[in-house]
This record gives sequence, C-alpha cells and structure tokens, in this order.
Amino acid sequence: MTEFGTVEFEVLRFPYARWNLRWEAAWSDMLPDAGRHAYGLRNTTLCGIEKPDMEGSPFGMWGGRDGDCPDCTAAAQAIDGRWPEDRRAYGFRACVPAAPRPEEQPRHVPPAGELGRPDVSLPGLPKGPVGRLLPEPAPAPPETGFRTLGDGPQAVRLPAFWAGGGLGPYRPFDERERHFAWFQAYPLESVPALDEESFIGDFAWFGDIGEPLGHRTAVTDPIAARLAEDGLTLPADFLALITRAHLHRCLDRAGDCTWTDVAGPVPSPAHPDDRMVLFFRDQQSCLVWYLYLHRDGQYAVVCSGRDYTTEPEIRYRPDGQIAEPVDELYWCAPSVESFAYRFLIEGTLIQAIRDRQPATALTSEALTYLAHYLPAVRTV
Repeated sequence: MTEFGTVEFEVLRFPYARWNLRWEAAWSDMLPDAGRHAYGLRNTTLCGIEKPDMEGSPFGMWGGRDGDCPDCTAAAQAIDGRWPEDRRAYGFRACVPAAPRPEEQPRHVPPAGELGRPDVSLPGLPKGPVGRLLPEPAPAPPETGFRTLGDGPQAVRLPAFWAGGGLGPYRPFDERERHFAWFQAYPLESVPALDEESFIGDFAWFGDIGEPLGHRTAVTDPIAARLAEDGLTLPADFLALITRAHLHRCLDRAGDCTWTDVAGPVPSPAHPDDRMVLFFRDQQSCLVWYLYLHRDGQYAVVCSGRDYTTEPEIRYRPDGQIAEPVDELYWCAPSVESFAYRFLIEGTLIQAIRDRQPATALTSEALTYLAHYLPAVRTV
C-alpha cells in the first residue's frame, strides 16, 4: 500500500505485514461464501471473483483460518514472497519525496469558483424551490432540539440532530458539538430545509430505481414477517432503498467508509413495544442508523453510537423491560427517503470539495444546498 500527499510531501510505503494479516476479508451480498475470500482491488477477490458491490469487510482481516479459499491463499503467499527479506523488519518504511501539488505552490491563485475556498463564488442560483429543497427555513418544531414519535402518552421523545460530515470550510467538522468518528451532530435548524411532504416513498427524484433484487428481498422478507407478528410493517421507502437494483448501496458509494447492513428487528431502548431495524453504519460502527417503527405505525430514521442488534442484554432485563435509561438514541430524519436525499447531496458536496472541483460542476440542488452555508452568497 502506498500513501500519497502527506503533510511532509512524501510517498510512504507501508511496513511489511504477514500474508495472513494484510488482506481484508471480501464482503458482498452477492457472494454467499464471501468471508472465505481475500479482498483484492476494485470489487475483486484475490482469486479473481468480481462482484459490483464487493468491498473489504468491516469485520476484520482475512487469512490463516480453516475454510479459506485456497486460490486466495496461494495468491496472498505469492505476493508475500516478493517482499525482500531485508525489508521485512518491523517498522521498515520507505519514504520518497513527492512533488508538491500545484495548489501548494507559493504563487498559486485558485480559480474563484474552486470549491474548498472560503470565499468561493457560485454560479447564478435559481429562484424559488430547487428539487426537494425549500427556499425558506422549515416551520419551527414545537420543541427545538427534540422530535416526537407517536401521540399522547405513548409518544417517544428523542433528542434530534443531523449527523453528517464536515463540508470543508462551509460547515466545518470542529467537534464543538457531539461527534461520532467523522460524523458531527449538526442542529436540525442549521441544515437546509427539505420539503418533507414531497417524499412519498417512490424515490422519484432519484430516477430509475430498478427492479427488486432477489438476494436483497431474501434479507427483508424475514424481517417483515417478524414485524408482522407485532402488527408492524416495513415502509415502502425502506424496502426500495434496500432491495431495488439501482438504489441498492447508493449510500455506500456516497459516504466515507459507510455501508449498508440490515439486521433486526430489535426492541427499541425507548419502549419495548417499538421496534428498530438497523440498515446503515459507519466502518467501525461508531455511528449506526436505524429505521424506528413506533407501535402506532409512525416511523423515522434514528441513529446511535450503539449497535443494539449485538448487545440487547445491556439494555433489557430477562422480562424484556428496559434495564437502564435511554441516553444514546437520536432522531435524525422523518423518513428513509428524506434521509437518503440529504445524505446523497452531502456526499456529492464532500467529494467535490475534497477534489477541489469547480462550483459549475455541481447540480443546481447541490449548489443551493451549499449556498445555505455561505453568509453572503457570491454569484458569477
């Protein structure tokens, strides 16, 4: 592995690691025995199996276990054999000076529309609503910083925020608020307002969402059956995001080290009669997103720093009652479709800012979203 563009302008070749400690396990919904294989490069295992959704597993490294793919093992050992013996010592690291990037030269003047500049100039913005973005702030909620699911005495009140990455200098990741790895809790009142009533579960704004994938409905069908026993159903937007061919893993591609992972249902830590279905997490599970299904039929997207699918005994007594107060469950979007819309726009902006793309390369929706964070919008 080689890392370019370090602060010291060096090219670093990482230290030697034994063959059974170097490769991540391959992971794919479309490969039943994925854990047996080593993930190589660009959606391919070391033994040459290619799947469009394949990536390195977040569950750990591959190699040296019973049941490993013999062809992956042979390839890993062959690559391992290429390392010179004198460069296998622990801590050996080759450093080669790299040429500074053009933007780091003393006399470099970035274009006025280059994203990443605090004083970026945006092309002319359209008037009025753009896509699903509202031109004005959404009506104020009854209680700032909280949202409620359900009505009357059965209502569940949760702290609320949008958990997102920093948008360069426009919305810094500064750790002033609660944060989870590279996600920070931004007050809902501070993010661009969406026309929530326009999200009806069909993902019309996305375009062709494709047909249902059999290997994905095989995941959602058992969950739906278990929920039906409690009188609950999976909403249409959740099923579309998880099972439709063109939507499947769209959030994974837009996010930084985030991936779709569906598990559940589990009882809610807020009330044992509510249910939650995990559907998205960051790479190290520092932040996990759930579909929250209230017992009266309402639902929303919530997030937490805890994976409730793997540690129910921490939250519940043998009789099913809550064992400790809820302090790590947060409301973040009123629907799965709304959550996906905002997450995809922000993913587009994060990548464009990182690559220093020109503002003219952004869609009108992304431009309008970004303009929300500029105190005085400059247009050209």
